[in-house]
Amino acid sequence: MNDISGSQATALLSFLQSESFILKEGERVDIDCGRTSAFGFVLRESVHCLAENEAALFEAAADEWFYVPHLSGFSVRNREVGTAEVLIIRFEESGALALGEQRTYSCRLPHSRMWAEAFAAAVDIPFESLPDVTRLTLQSHLYALTAAWLLRSKENEADGAKALLRLMERTYRLIGNRFNEPLNLEEMARESGVAASRFYQAFKEYTGFTPHKWITATRLNASLSLLSNSPASIMDVAHSVGYADELYFSRVFKKHMGLSPTEYVARANRRIANLCPVFEGDFKALGITPAFSPPRGWTERWQELMPRLRDAQPDIIFTQPVSEEILLELQRIAPVEMIIWKNSNLSWRDRLYRIGQLLELSGVADHWLTQFKLKAANARRLVRLVLGSTPFLIVSAHSSGYRVYGRLAKKMSDLFYDALGLTSPAAVQQIRILDTERLEDISTLCDNALLLVPDTFSERQESKLIADWNILHPNRAECLIIRHPAPSLYNASFYGGLVDETVSRLMEDEK
Repeated sequence: MNDISGSQATALLSFLQSESFILKEGERVDIDCGRTSAFGFVLRESVHCLAENEAALFEAAADEWFYVPHLSGFSVRNREVGTAEVLIIRFEESGALALGEQRTYSCRLPHSRMWAEAFAAAVDIPFESLPDVTRLTLQSHLYALTAAWLLRSKENEADGAKALLRLMERTYRLIGNRFNEPLNLEEMARESGVAASRFYQAFKEYTGFTPHKWITATRLNASLSLLSNSPASIMDVAHSVGYADELYFSRVFKKHMGLSPTEYVARANRRIANLCPVFEGDFKALGITPAFSPPRGWTERWQELMPRLRDAQPDIIFTQPVSEEILLELQRIAPVEMIIWKNSNLSWRDRLYRIGQLLELSGVADHWLTQFKLKAANARRLVRLVLGSTPFLIVSAHSSGYRVYGRLAKKMSDLFYDALGLTSPAAVQQIRILDTERLEDISTLCDNALLLVPDTFSERQESKLIADWNILHPNRAECLIIRHPAPSLYNASFYGGLVDETVSRLMEDEK
């Protein structure tokens, strides 16, 4: 049972007056409560209610209640064909009653019609003029109404949080899909039925960005590949990503990227040969598509590669460590940057920044890493919210079996256990990598698993994997699926995608 305790239970309520408003089609009435509060009840038809300077909109149907907080402007409008009637019950509240903190919405309350009828019978009659018995009755109805409203609010709190979460996810995806269109955030907030301040606050809580910053980040990220990979003018690119003013786009771009679009075009349009597949996602984070990228394993037939590499006419070549013979041949074609990435102290973040420096795009690398940090911090908050301190295995599934990433496997533990704050099981503290062909071999390590699956996995394979894990752990085990591009290449885009997918799955789980 829900409990209303403490100062709320001792709060004093004083009924003041009942008012009735008849609204024909299209009519609107403004309600100014001043220092008083009010409950509203729809006697006939349905109405649309606007609160907080039209920042929150909701519909109230017949027999539904709504709350009007003190010191707030509020209006009721009839958008239907029929005539609507609304009852307003004004009262004063003292003490620490938290009615004013309630989410603006409407709802039905059980057995409350008789309360509304009693208040309706006292419309426009001063409280002092009412008989003593009527005053006591209305006071008791006011307390009963308030208690019922608070109890319903508590019951709806979880549903309201989930609805808000769904709204934020839809808004996040809407911006991501329609960033190149004019977006009216104020209208989006108003139509959502959530107060504008709460809309902006919730968006940042759930995404790590304010709506405006997410729009800007999305537009700028999209502009990088357009500037580096197409012959379009800066004006065309600005228009393509949602900026009507080319000069404004240039100012925003330079503010965030540390260089102008013109400077970026000059540096990003160099012909780059990338001989290491792992670096592909780092170039992608910088908005660059290399002019030449050979298939994996090219070093085994490198002589066949050289004519094609010469024909590509690269300005610079990036490669993993190669033999001296291959290196000399590469240097005859173009300057070479050889980056050690395997078994190296150079993290993927450091590698991205180094590539950015080599291409004179360190500002772009900084921008990407700052965004990643914000996303990771948001994901960490969601991990705490949804998963708490529950330990999880990190397991990748592939066609030939499974791989457990223990606490010593830096490539994965640094992201999931350190950056995102996932709790590591005691059984993997001293493990780096554990490979096995059978799920049963790792099921004893922990009841819960974060399963990394390639995007080549079908939904049927994914469902079977979850079912198999749950069979091995029948007692409330959790299995969280995180999809990623195949193969697993440990670069900026790969890690950024893992964070995005983790957030998406956590939000789905929370809903």
